[in-house]
Amino acid sequence: MIPIRTIATSLAAIAVAAATPALAHPRLLRAVPTQSGTASNVREVRLTFSETLIAPLSGFDVVMTGMPTPSPSGKHIAMKVSGIRASLAPDRKTLRASLARPLPAGRYDVNWHAVSTDTHRISGKISFTVR
Repeated sequence: MIPIRTIATSLAAIAVAAATPALAHPRLLRAVPTQSGTASNVREVRLTFSETLIAPLSGFDVVMTGMPTPSPSGKHIAMKVSGIRASLAPDRKTLRASLARPLPAGRYDVNWHAVSTDTHRISGKISFTVR
């Protein structure tokens, strides 16, 4: 026979586990420009996530990783695009940055990091080409 104390403890543990919400990390749902896409006249970068983000802990950098015409050495040094400041859109799930002028032709990486209410930082990268 199982003691009542064991049954009560087991039921309490099940109740606590069921009441605790599953902690999920935000996932990147959409990017503009799109991952591996080709775009022109890029004046804004937007990343939309599955969860509400914490603004001061989330953001991105845009890095030019390749130019349309190679340098004489055949190498291109990755250059961070200056003047880009990501902020949260009113939906609090979209990071966006408006650019003062369109990005010049080349290949780009957007290196992002995001923190939602679970407080775990995740990061990733999308790449695209501007023609």
